[in-house]
Amino acid sequence: LLLWHGERVGLLGPNGAGKSVLLRCILGRETPDGGVVRIGPSVRVGYYAQEHETLDPNKTLIEEARSVKPMYEQQAVGFLGEFLFPYEMARQKVGELSGGERSRLQLAKLMLSDVNFLLLDEPTNNLDLPSCEVLEGALDDFQGTVLTISHDRYFLDRVVDRVVELDNGALVEYAGDYSYYREKKRGDIIASP
Repeated sequence: LLLWHGERVGLLGPNGAGKSVLLRCILGRETPDGGVVRIGPSVRVGYYAQEHETLDPNKTLIEEARSVKPMYEQQAVGFLGEFLFPYEMARQKVGELSGGERSRLQLAKLMLSDVNFLLLDEPTNNLDLPSCEVLEGALDDFQGTVLTISHDRYFLDRVVDRVVELDNGALVEYAGDYSYYREKKRGDIIASP
């Protein structure tokens, strides 16, 4: 599998196929059983974790934003507002947030960071429709590469331009969005004896 700068790739496969393991291998948190993971020298990886382990529950939202990029408090509040956090909420502790709010905060932090390759593990889980729209808008503005695991068909159709399926340890590529992938898979099923 080769990913080029600016590509938007959806990683699909059944639960337990190893999609999250592949992301952890890319991050260097796990060692692959076979093969090699190579990251280009100018690649700066950002990771969106399903369990929000990248957040400190004892910090305020403002402190979390300022830990990524130095800025005045008012700038942090304004930026957080773009991710649907009003001023009062920006002063709350992360531990007081709902799962969807933590998801939005984690995405906000990624967009503030100086990364050019985003690894997203089920980014739309726990997000309501307005939050999904914020995510999609942020990804539209993001200039780097995206590799996302998702079961959200609408999100995949909106965001990715290539699908890679992981099944039984093999990667199969489809040069199109989720609808293209689904149509090709349907054609494969119909064409099978």
